[in-house]
Amino acid sequence: MQNIKRMLLIGVLATTSIIGSGCSKSNTSIANIETAESTTKESQVEETGKKQVKKNKFEYPITLGTIGGIDLMADSEFPKAGFFETNWLIFGFNENKGELASCFFQQQCVSKEDTEIIWDIEYSENLEKIPHIMKGLTTLWDAFLEDGRMYKMYSEQQYEVIVDNTEKVTYNGVDFIKEEGHIDVTRKDASNTRFPELVRAGYIAYYYFSPEGAGAYPADDNQGYGMGMAIWGVRPVDMSNEEEAKTMEENYEKLKKSTKASMETLISLDDYWKLDK
Repeated sequence: MQNIKRMLLIGVLATTSIIGSGCSKSNTSIANIETAESTTKESQVEETGKKQVKKNKFEYPITLGTIGGIDLMADSEFPKAGFFETNWLIFGFNENKGELASCFFQQQCVSKEDTEIIWDIEYSENLEKIPHIMKGLTTLWDAFLEDGRMYKMYSEQQYEVIVDNTEKVTYNGVDFIKEEGHIDVTRKDASNTRFPELVRAGYIAYYYFSPEGAGAYPADDNQGYGMGMAIWGVRPVDMSNEEEAKTMEENYEKLKKSTKASMETLISLDDYWKLDK
C-alpha cells in the first residue's frame, strides 16, 4: 500500500547528547511533532521471496536489534569509499579524502521501558504504527542535520520530514515498513537571505519490531529490542545549485539500490554470530 504523508518536524537542534549507533538506549530529549497533512492510498505488499545467497563474511556487519544482521556494504557502488562509524552516525564517503560525507546510516530500537523513562512517546508492537511513532524521536532526526561533516543546520532554519511513499516488505521472514521520503530545510524567516531558500536530502527508512528474547542467546537483547528503525540518507544540498541538486538525486537513486542490497542480506542472529570475523 502506498501512503503519502507529510510530517512536520520543526527542528531545534540539540547539541548536548550523543546518539550512539546501534539499537541501544539514548538519553536525548524530545521535541514536538506535528502532522501537517496525510493522504492514504491503497496498500501494496511486496514479498521479497527470492532465495538468499548465504555469505560466510560481511564487508560491514551490523545488527538490527534481535531480528538479525545485515551487510551495510553489500553493494559497493555507493558509497564507493565505504562507511565509517563516528560517535554520532555512520557516514558514507565516495572518496574519503576530506570531502563532506555523501550519505549516512543510523539505527535505533526503543523498548517500552525507554518510552516510560527516556522518550515521551507512545509504545506499540503494531508495525503499522511504528513509522509515525519513531518520528517522535526528533533529537535523532536532528542529528542528521547537525554534524558539520555532512551538513550543519542553524537555529534560523527549520526542517520538514516529508514521506513520499511507503510499502510493506519482507526479508528473511521479517516484515518491515519501507519508507522513502525527503528532508527539506528552509528559513524560519523567509526574508532571511543569509540561508538558502531550500536545502534537501533524500532518505530511505525500514521500520520493524524487534521482540525481546528473540535472539539466538539471552545476551542478544543487548543489541536492542522494541520498536526499530534503520535509516539511510544522502547529504543535504542547496537545491538552487543545479549541479549539486542533480548529484544529490543521482546519489539518492544509488542509495536506494545499496539499501535494498543490504536488506537482502538479512540473516538471523544465530547465523550472524557464525560469520567469519
